[in-house]
Amino acid sequence: MNLPVDFTKRMAQMLGDEYSNFEYCYDNDNYQGLRINPLKVKKEDYARILEMFDCKEPVNWAPNGYYYNEDTRPGKHPFHEMGLYYIQEPSAMSAAAMLQPEPGMRVLDLCAAPGGKSTQLASYMAKQGLLVVNEINSARAKILSLNIERMGIKNAMVTNEDSGKLAGRFPSFFHRVLVDAPCSGEGMFRKNTEAIGEWSLDNVKLCAKRQEEILDNAATMLMPGGTMVYSTCTFAQEENEMSVTNFLARHPEFEMVDYENAWFTPAMGDIKGAFRLWPHRLHGEGHFVAIMHKKGQLNLETVEDDNPVNQTKIAMDKAGKDKAGKDKAGKDRAGKDKSGKNLSKDKMQLVRDFLEQSVSENLMESILNGPLVCFGEQLYVAPFEGISLNGIKVLRNGLHIGEFKKNRFEPSHALALAMCREEAINCVNITLDNPASVGFFRGESFMVPEGQEAKGWTLVCIEGYSAGWGKTSNGIVKNHYPKGLRKELKCDTMCKVKGNDSV
Repeated sequence: MNLPVDFTKRMAQMLGDEYSNFEYCYDNDNYQGLRINPLKVKKEDYARILEMFDCKEPVNWAPNGYYYNEDTRPGKHPFHEMGLYYIQEPSAMSAAAMLQPEPGMRVLDLCAAPGGKSTQLASYMAKQGLLVVNEINSARAKILSLNIERMGIKNAMVTNEDSGKLAGRFPSFFHRVLVDAPCSGEGMFRKNTEAIGEWSLDNVKLCAKRQEEILDNAATMLMPGGTMVYSTCTFAQEENEMSVTNFLARHPEFEMVDYENAWFTPAMGDIKGAFRLWPHRLHGEGHFVAIMHKKGQLNLETVEDDNPVNQTKIAMDKAGKDKAGKDKAGKDRAGKDKSGKNLSKDKMQLVRDFLEQSVSENLMESILNGPLVCFGEQLYVAPFEGISLNGIKVLRNGLHIGEFKKNRFEPSHALALAMCREEAINCVNITLDNPASVGFFRGESFMVPEGQEAKGWTLVCIEGYSAGWGKTSNGIVKNHYPKGLRKELKCDTMCKVKGNDSV
């Protein structure tokens, strides 16, 4: 691999006798990893997926993480589109694993796209609490939102904002904050060769300066007693150890958190709680991770471990919101209460009709207990009450339930992917060896499998896992898979494991 000369000179000075091993790894294959999604897959069913993709070795530092055989192409499999796992570089799994938020907490992933770390944080939260995932780049924020949807995450708010604007809205608000900062990308040269052409010493300095501002804003949003993880995928000391040291000098209210592990190398200068992941020392790419604690007593009174949607109200600045509670476009931004009274009676009845005919009683109650939120004609169940979103670019506010169209209500793809088979009144299940399992993702309709019955809105499952909506009439399931997501899937592993209708 043709690495930049200035980069190789600096790395040789940093690594000394180890540099030849470091350089050698760039001419060898990198490691591929995936994380099974515990929000959808039961622990007893892991073995099935691991066998399909020849996953024989776990990623030691990340629960649910495994190395896979690249020849099995898990990214082309229906299970990937259904959110049963997330393909993620193994070293990149370290930051969220070290933050480990608890169910019911308020958590922020400040630089979140494309969503690997966000979806990993959600797996720790078990659908409880509030997860705010932010990305300043609008195109990348859309990808982030799609990945949140694909993984069936109900309690996430996706924002597209500058970190400073969020800091003004959420002071001392979060129990946990992850800052996976934009960086020079040196640690990803082996995986992403385009990063080599974009690298320069000047860019390293530019990234370090940008990281200062992001870290300062993150510090504002973390409540006393909270924990923040700072991570990069670069080797540059300016962006790693120096960024942390300078941050602590600016913020004496923070201290490093001791963390013991057997896989990572202590940061240069032996900074407690900061580590390097070297590609020649472990099965992964280059990363840096540091854990910091904001001094004080953590307020956990707002954490409701037994509530799948944290509905705790907080005191927030309501400035800028007009008397009608609408944004400048005149669209309702938040429900006035959990029963959706900001909706007209006709619209509320459309929602109730759909729920009564299509989902289980428990799911219906959890949706109607809201809080229901309308963005134009789009209906969501928000993950948190009491937050003014006026002036904040929000792509997704919790679980998207569906859309009002003329005199009808259509359920969203997000709702289907967030549901399990038992939550649907009408459900059809197809096996991987059925051609319809691939055809469904091309938008093709299909016959209701023999021995099964359905009518109206129908949850389409593959091997017992939700894949999307269909609408059944006269034994035909009309496909409602979103047109923008349709694709051709091909995978030799699809028939490797026989269909299991008991999942």
